[in-house]
Amino acid sequence: MNTDMIKLLHEFKRIKEMGWVMEKSKGFKSVGYTFEKLLGKKEDDFPLPDFGNIEIKTMNTHSTKNIHLFNLTPDGDFLYPIKRILNSLGCKCKEDKNIKKLYCTFNGKDFTKLIYGRKGKLNINWEKEKIDLLIYDYKNQNISIGISWSFDLLKERINMKLKNLAFIRASSRIIDGNGYYYYNSIKFYKMKSFEVFLSLIENGVISITFKIGYYKTGRRMGEIYDHGTDFSINANDITALYDEIKY
Repeated sequence: MNTDMIKLLHEFKRIKEMGWVMEKSKGFKSVGYTFEKLLGKKEDDFPLPDFGNIEIKTMNTHSTKNIHLFNLTPDGDFLYPIKRILNSLGCKCKEDKNIKKLYCTFNGKDFTKLIYGRKGKLNINWEKEKIDLLIYDYKNQNISIGISWSFDLLKERINMKLKNLAFIRASSRIIDGNGYYYYNSIKFYKMKSFEVFLSLIENGVISITFKIGYYKTGRRMGEIYDHGTDFSINANDITALYDEIKY
């Protein structure tokens, strides 16, 4: 264990000894937000680890949901990739037919069905060192939309944020309408390699999700609202990407 892991372990034990603590916010992110507040961490949007060189992921004890790894916008052939993706693949909103949205997950193993008989999947282009989003029409012909992530961009984000991971489990309950958490376990991990990360995308273990909506109110109403391009892995597959560090 490195120094930051030892420090975080001490902090975790301190928080665990507090017993059941009231949530610091509402919603599905509350369990992680509450833990970070108890750590004294301020909210930020920087692509940096949460505690020293450690990224913290927190989840309810019995949950098997996906773990959000990071957000990363494509750096392919176009200046505004999110707008191009939305125009190419988005579906019209019921509220306003002039506005499109796209909430869709892709992986490297299986095709994802899209509108107009289209389908898409991820492809690891080892020769050109990038991940391509491949789209096919109803005739099974490739439609080039120029969306990709370069290996260099991915390496930079991973090395900056995800080399070391702490995975925390918490129990939850409701008391008088308020949520409470008991942080009961922590495990530490070190990423195996960048090549393993790519192979897990290729084999469908790590997926990429586009979450592109639009502003429904305010001065930007009707404009694109990009909620982030999410790289994620199921909690049960965490040891495929990371080696656990025992303590």
